[in-house]
Amino acid sequence: MSGRRLSGRDCARALWLLGLNPPVTADQLTTAWRTRVSRAHPDRHIASEARTEAAHVMTRALNEARMVVAEWIASGRDWPDARGRRELRFDQPEPWPEREPDPQPAPIDRHTGLRRGDLVRLWPYDSDVESVAGIEREPSAGRVWVHLEGGGSAPSERVRLAAFSCPVCGLCAGPAVESVRIRPCPACMVDLRRIEREPAEATRVRAAIEARAQAGGVTADELADPVLADRARERRRWARRLRTATADDLHAALLSAFGRAFERWSTQQ
Repeated sequence: MSGRRLSGRDCARALWLLGLNPPVTADQLTTAWRTRVSRAHPDRHIASEARTEAAHVMTRALNEARMVVAEWIASGRDWPDARGRRELRFDQPEPWPEREPDPQPAPIDRHTGLRRGDLVRLWPYDSDVESVAGIEREPSAGRVWVHLEGGGSAPSERVRLAAFSCPVCGLCAGPAVESVRIRPCPACMVDLRRIEREPAEATRVRAAIEARAQAGGVTADELADPVLADRARERRRWARRLRTATADDLHAALLSAFGRAFERWSTQQ
């Protein structure tokens, strides 16, 4: 903040922006901020330059609102009167009037890491992109089937993600489409489970993320997609900065990155 004393109006506006009603605890503040930021994140609006810029503005506003409310909590001052202010509910859409409310996200299949709407290619992985309609297990045969929107099904081992970009490591895949899916890659999904069980694996996971980020940059250049290339290189720089982190700080940073990415993916369509 600028160093000036916060006014009740500053706090009331920040609460409104975060969809909160006083009194507010630190945990409630964090939860509300994460929910708002995950919905307004620029990665969800890369198909439109104007909406990407609007998302950047909204994210900055949410970050500032979080700092205002956190400072108010720390000061111990009485909460401002929020009467007369419009409540902004968590279940309302983002503040773009042309956007319809999001439907309930499709569940994520734990075996394949896929969910309805993911873009995939079938073996030998040079076919047109198809969209996942659903996942079905066949216990008697020990097989998992991936059903496709255009009709037909394929065993999960013959299905590969396509047209996506991983927000954790920057790994991506073609072909070039109008709007790629922003979602964790299969390797990051495995790495998250690994470091949750074995924190000592964080060093190896960091190195793997750096390697995948480098590969993502190469793929993005081949696809001539500057947005994907920028993401991959940013994730590589981030992974390289973590080389000097302590074991605890490295583990926390990786969990935070995975957590934000998975929370965003699990709540978006």
